[in-house]
Amino acid sequence: MPADLTAPAEDQLARLRRYGEILSDFGRMTSEVIEVDRLVQLACLQAARGIGIRHTKVLRYRPEAGDLLVVAGVGWAPGVIGHASLGTDLASPPGQALQTRLPNVVEDLPNDPEYRYSDLLRNHGIVSVLNVPVTVDGYVWGVLEVDSQEPRHFAADDVRFLSAMGHILGLALRGRIGEQAAVGAVADAARALAQERMLRGELQHRSKNDLQLILSLLVMQRRRLTDPEARRIVGDVLDRVAAIGVAHDQLSPESGTGLIDLADYLQALCGNLSRRRQGVAVEASVESAAMSHSRAVPLGLAVNELVTNALKHAFPQGREGAIRVEFQVMPPGEGRLCVRDDGIGMGPPRPGSSGTELVRRLAQQVGGRVEQMPQAQGTGFCVTFPLVI
Repeated sequence: MPADLTAPAEDQLARLRRYGEILSDFGRMTSEVIEVDRLVQLACLQAARGIGIRHTKVLRYRPEAGDLLVVAGVGWAPGVIGHASLGTDLASPPGQALQTRLPNVVEDLPNDPEYRYSDLLRNHGIVSVLNVPVTVDGYVWGVLEVDSQEPRHFAADDVRFLSAMGHILGLALRGRIGEQAAVGAVADAARALAQERMLRGELQHRSKNDLQLILSLLVMQRRRLTDPEARRIVGDVLDRVAAIGVAHDQLSPESGTGLIDLADYLQALCGNLSRRRQGVAVEASVESAAMSHSRAVPLGLAVNELVTNALKHAFPQGREGAIRVEFQVMPPGEGRLCVRDDGIGMGPPRPGSSGTELVRRLAQQVGGRVEQMPQAQGTGFCVTFPLVI
């Protein structure tokens, strides 16, 4: 057989052998490393060694902030690790891996219209990325990512290798996080309560997994569509399902109440939305108010709708500005939720647009009403509703 045909097969065999050795080494070393910080850094080092790449990172999902924080990495400039963060929305490559629980490959990030090219990756010259989810006890703890400064085709073997790294890291984190959580616990007094929380948490994880399955199916369906309007409609549905997922992340099994702090939910939602448009800040000024999941979700969807519309239409290309989400507890027993922007203002209804009708219907679900607020610049809407759990 000619040498040019055997060489690729030999290269692949050598690569698979290297992948197996690195996974074996990584699995052994996870049993020896105790600290979480060292564990995630070790994953970055071994991923870089295996893929043969200069830049890798681990991002931890922060439900309270609605983002993915870079907690470890190789090849990044000072000030990135522990400080830089990326979005959790579907236009963010690691965000899509988080939301769908599937590996995500982007081989030409600067020119792929499905994804946003973040400043972090642009400043480091990254053009190709591979992301895999890191799961702990059934929920996605974060994302393991490798980044290339040269255009790169990540083969199926690369995806399987990094996915295996993510699985091993998740199993190791499970033990470390469980050990940290157990410190100071009084087992006998807490056993019954822990059982109840475990069942509640299991139900929550299953609901989140169902949402992630729906998201992954919608993402695959959108990729098959060629009509721009159909892609836009499916994209809007994806954004709304993701907003419901943010609400699920705010449900804490430890609280035992099944309630959501609206302030935490809106802060996380704004953190998610703020990544979608460079030069337009999404700010939140919200008071704390506990309410049921069934009431918090329509309010979050209304905010998602108003902010998304403002991002799309209030700021033409090149115009910068801000969108402000405000929530106040008003006497007697009412809440007031407002979304204001300083953009170009609300023009005539666009063809095919439902305007504010969806927001009005969402407000009706919580017994509220919607008003367009007069302001000197831009557009503002407020939803006033009774504060009942």
